[in-house]
Amino acid sequence: MPNVCVKNVSKYYTSADGNEVQALKDVNFTVEEGEFICIVGPSGCGKSTLLEIIAGLLDITCGEVTLDDKKVKGTSRDIGVVFQDASLFPWRTIYKNVAFGMEVAKIPKKEQEERVAKYIDMVNLKGFEHKYPAQLSGGMRQRTGLARTFAMEPEVILMDEPFSAVDHLTRCKLQEELISIWEKEKKTIIFVTHDINEAVYLADRIILLSPRPSTVQRIYEVPHHGKRDRNAKDLIHIANEVMIDINNGGNLDTIDNNSI
Repeated sequence: MPNVCVKNVSKYYTSADGNEVQALKDVNFTVEEGEFICIVGPSGCGKSTLLEIIAGLLDITCGEVTLDDKKVKGTSRDIGVVFQDASLFPWRTIYKNVAFGMEVAKIPKKEQEERVAKYIDMVNLKGFEHKYPAQLSGGMRQRTGLARTFAMEPEVILMDEPFSAVDHLTRCKLQEELISIWEKEKKTIIFVTHDINEAVYLADRIILLSPRPSTVQRIYEVPHHGKRDRNAKDLIHIANEVMIDINNGGNLDTIDNNSI
């Protein structure tokens, strides 16, 4: 049974000059439980808008999103979100930042401690628990954000270009660490990126959105054949296919194809 269903989702905005603008048009796809999906597309096509709709942060004009056959209405502990900025509290230690969501949810203290220890270790931040965000690198702050989201143990994790602000080597390392965590936890992940090669490295399937008003232009199956290999011929071939399809469908200005 699909974990997430996006059914005929359309979204209209009213622009500053009062005109109606359609961002999304009849977007349809499903995501299986434990699947890793990446969403790519031209700049301004509505990738982040779609992610916010799935998260319950933004109202839908038409259509619906369901999680385990239940309509998504507003935010839920079943759906976690990781944004571009780790959005850490500068006055809280790394330990306290990871624990924050659990404190709000009133999860028992002992369970909080167990989860914080588990996920801090999983993102390789053991020994940094009592540091503050300003004392960490950008990559370490992003690891903290990942740990905080995973520690809430949601069914689905949505990620909006979480590695876009770090350097290339750190980005590659974070991708590897994310895959390692996902393989252990088997959470459903929907990941938005401008980096085509990041998408083919991470995803089981890639969803390509068309230029605005955005719809699903194509869905690609990504064969990993066991351990992920950035230089695998199949991955390079799919990356090239995606680039060709984006080139045929719209604006390439902000698509990044420099990871492989």
